[in-house]
Amino acid sequence: MNPLALLMPTHRASVSAFVLGLALLAMIDALRLAFGTAPIPGFIPLFVIWWVCFSLFANRRRHAGRNIGLAVLPVLLAILAKGIGAMVGIGTQLFAGMMTFAEEQGVDTTDQIALNEAMMDPGFQPAFQAWLEADEARLLEMVSAGAWPSFIAFWVVAGVFGLWFATLQRNGSGTA
Repeated sequence: MNPLALLMPTHRASVSAFVLGLALLAMIDALRLAFGTAPIPGFIPLFVIWWVCFSLFANRRRHAGRNIGLAVLPVLLAILAKGIGAMVGIGTQLFAGMMTFAEEQGVDTTDQIALNEAMMDPGFQPAFQAWLEADEARLLEMVSAGAWPSFIAFWVVAGVFGLWFATLQRNGSGTA
């Protein structure tokens, strides 16, 4: 496998190089989530992963003799899925936190009417926000709960497109 096929969208990637590259990239992304990227700040590791992912898709299309313009679609849709996955993960944690906060305020969370009344109170949301901000560890735990769902969503979408791109035949060749 040509290692430049991973980094530069100007090479060709055979099916095996493409699949191996996606698997390696997913593994690196999982390691990034599990252990963090302390010396590298912010979104830089994500941008690198997204660039390498685009390069793999572009190089696979190039190897199949196709235009590489469609190679951006899997990456964009996978990023969109990543965002949705993160919102789902964070949303479930926020809901659980809201239930904990309501219980601490003396609301019977098993009584749907009492819970709805408490949540409709104009002071509930600001008090809940202050409760979240008061404990930075709890807030960080809730936000980090979106990491693995976003990882799974990204790689499921990338994997589905990967299956499609892996089956691309060279232009002009039939599927016998």
